[in-house]
Amino acid sequence: MQKMSGFRNRIRVSEIFESIQGEGRWVGVPMLFIRLSGCNKSCDWCDSKYHIEGREYEVENLVKRILKSKLKFICWTGGEPLLQKYLIYKVIGSTCSRYHHLETNGTLLEDFDLDVFDYVVISPKDVAVAKRVSKFVNGNMDIKVVTDLKTVGVKLIPYATMLMPLTVDYGALDNEIKRKVWKYCVSKGLKFSPRIQVDLFGRKRGK
Repeated sequence: MQKMSGFRNRIRVSEIFESIQGEGRWVGVPMLFIRLSGCNKSCDWCDSKYHIEGREYEVENLVKRILKSKLKFICWTGGEPLLQKYLIYKVIGSTCSRYHHLETNGTLLEDFDLDVFDYVVISPKDVAVAKRVSKFVNGNMDIKVVTDLKTVGVKLIPYATMLMPLTVDYGALDNEIKRKVWKYCVSKGLKFSPRIQVDLFGRKRGK
């Protein structure tokens, strides 16, 4: 029984780093990013496929790492963080002095999760998930859709509160997509999300 208890208190982490939020509503804010290992999706445009690599942290040690940081905002990302949601809850319960944000694909999100995090951004990959999570959107939540307005993410746009341009070549084509998505957001009254860390560093880790 002791071995099982210890196992349940280990959370698998890909990387932990201090940086600046480069996406969404909180862009520009310094944050401590905790990227968890594992995902239940496999997206071609994912810029963090290395999330499968990682190490296990005792919950207590992860709490200490968070409290050691001077940053007040914590961003849980992945992969898909909610694969380890109950371990995240344990960490949050011991770090209530911090503001906890969640980045998720929404497949495992339940309405009660919105009470745990200070902010949630959902990036759904299919219409069924987008439709389900849109029913409990509130002021501390966004549905972010990655799109090129041609093929990727188009069917998800009706459920979006925010659009992010698809990044494909880090050059002229990306800029064309960004301008089109920008204009679309203006015409539809939607938020526009940049991807500043990718613009500056490409797929470099820890940024």
